[in-house]
Amino acid sequence: MTPIELSKEIRNLPNNPGIYLFKNSKNKPLYIGKALNLKNRVKYYLKTNDARFKKMISEAHKIDFRETNSEIEALILESQYIKKYKPEFNIVLRDDKQYSSVIFTDDPFQKIFVTHQPQNKLLRDKEQETRKIKNLTWLHGSPSFVSEHIGPFTDAGALKTTLRLLRRIFPYCTCKQQHNNYCLNYHIGKCLGFCCLKKQTANNLQLIIYRKNIKAIKDILSGKRESLIKDFEKKMKNLSNKQDYEKAIELQGKIEKIRRVFKNARIINKNPVMIYHNSSRILNSLQNILNLLSLPHRIECYDIANIQGKHAVGAMAVFINGRSDKNEYRKFKIYTKNTPNDAAMIKEILIRRFNHSEWPKPNLILVDGGKAQLNIAKKISKKIPIIALTKNEKHVGEKILTSAGKMITLSKLPTDIRNLLINLDSEAHNFAISYYRKLHRKSV
Repeated sequence: MTPIELSKEIRNLPNNPGIYLFKNSKNKPLYIGKALNLKNRVKYYLKTNDARFKKMISEAHKIDFRETNSEIEALILESQYIKKYKPEFNIVLRDDKQYSSVIFTDDPFQKIFVTHQPQNKLLRDKEQETRKIKNLTWLHGSPSFVSEHIGPFTDAGALKTTLRLLRRIFPYCTCKQQHNNYCLNYHIGKCLGFCCLKKQTANNLQLIIYRKNIKAIKDILSGKRESLIKDFEKKMKNLSNKQDYEKAIELQGKIEKIRRVFKNARIINKNPVMIYHNSSRILNSLQNILNLLSLPHRIECYDIANIQGKHAVGAMAVFINGRSDKNEYRKFKIYTKNTPNDAAMIKEILIRRFNHSEWPKPNLILVDGGKAQLNIAKKISKKIPIIALTKNEKHVGEKILTSAGKMITLSKLPTDIRNLLINLDSEAHNFAISYYRKLHRKSV
């Protein structure tokens, strides 16, 4: 592939996260990589002076790609593809560094470690390789060995960040030794507690809970996230039908947290809260795209939370000049009777909101939903511009609908605007879920 041919291939790449595959004339992958921005990442190969990269490019016939919703999703997809295709240049171009793997010990309460040990050696001699893992402990009176591994992963930093995020949803033990009192990680929700106490013998139920957490992490790292979510949704519905709302809420919370981890392309950074350094430019761009008469200094977003209409609540999140202003957030207990009619609930929230003449008027309103929510909001919004954020079957933002009847795919929006809208919707959703859980706990 010549530089001119490479430039032509780059034009077809999106400015979204995903993986890219350099393929030869027989359509076999030569090299697989991941990127936060596919187009920008592959442009790097036009400037490289590395002889190995140049050789790979010269043998390439075309570039294929797979888009993802986030860099974390790209990291996991890249791992699956490298494991499946074993591309020649992924070995040649490692710069003498070993890829990372996630290993699981064979303890009753399995431990999770990230290691750089080569794949072919990792399972050949379990005892020898296990001893190379620093500070691996001997719990329950017997040595811990590697029972299985998942990998390879090319980015150890991103992998460790992913594990940190998943551990908040599915706690597991990282203690170096057993102890008499609950560890700090237990108190901050990162450890189940019973797994590392000296004097407490875990019962079968606790062991099952712990192993379910480990299995969930294995499923996610193995690319089975959607299957896991579908299983959770099925269980949540069954629990709701049995009126076991407390456990249903717990499962709903896990589902939302998993989706949140994979929803935002920038979540791989340590701080997932976005800061818009050039908010004036972003708001000007948003005004132009939506054909607004005024700059959207104040944007309000509305979302609801309920399980089959029970304990329904609504929330209003507010962004002023591109930044969240939590002092302006408002919550609503919904009185629309015994129905999961989202449009009717949005109607109630907006009517009550506009009864507060003392609240500053928004320049733009965002509702979570589709045409039904958009149309009902238009009737109540007092000529304020409305947009609705619709989501796909994976519950990920897909497009926006405007009050003028225009439909815009999120992926076609500039990255800053897309992230602004997604973050605003996420703020409203999280605020609604938090209030819903509070009311439900009181009722229980």
